[in-house]
Amino acid sequence: MPAAPTEITDAFESILDIFLSGIRHRERAAFILCDNLVEMACKTKHTQYCRRNGNQPNMRCQFHQAIQLPGVRLSSVFRDTLQQRRDTRNLMQHQSTSAVVDLQTCADAILDLPEVMKKLWGRNALDNLRQWQMVAIRIVHLYSSNGDADIRSRFEDAMRGERWRGSAEERNPRINERIIECGLRIHWAIAVKQSPSQVEQILDSIGAM
Repeated sequence: MPAAPTEITDAFESILDIFLSGIRHRERAAFILCDNLVEMACKTKHTQYCRRNGNQPNMRCQFHQAIQLPGVRLSSVFRDTLQQRRDTRNLMQHQSTSAVVDLQTCADAILDLPEVMKKLWGRNALDNLRQWQMVAIRIVHLYSSNGDADIRSRFEDAMRGERWRGSAEERNPRINERIIECGLRIHWAIAVKQSPSQVEQILDSIGAM
């Protein structure tokens, strides 16, 4: 089977970028986008299925219907998990602007997306993801409910201690220049996107999945 459509993987890229960024409320933003992308992925797969069979796709249905449309094959257990995340999203979006999700819940929601893509488009669904995105998924896993706290701590220490290209340890800043320390959490997006092999080596060295 072919890889997941470009519009799906591009949206997934944005979510990973937000998770790695230093912006405020990144967990809330990424979580909401995860929920939206699950629905979009299901409707996209449903549309492909209908076109192959000469039927009219149902694009106006709600989330609960979208995750079980014709052509969308997700287990009942997985659908229940996705529906629970939608309920949380609705709480944040429509009932309480102060409602938030923690880092672990956000990470779990992000990891749902590769699983959704693989179930909809098969084992080759992630073939078009770039190296930095695959590295980012491994980082997200560290912060999920299946992550290891000790490995997570070692990863953070290793990122801070790593010598990055252009770091302050390599040269003094020019006049009016501020050197970004890529190993700091707020700058991980830069480190992962500019030096994915370097971050991958760190993950491998500490035994991260």
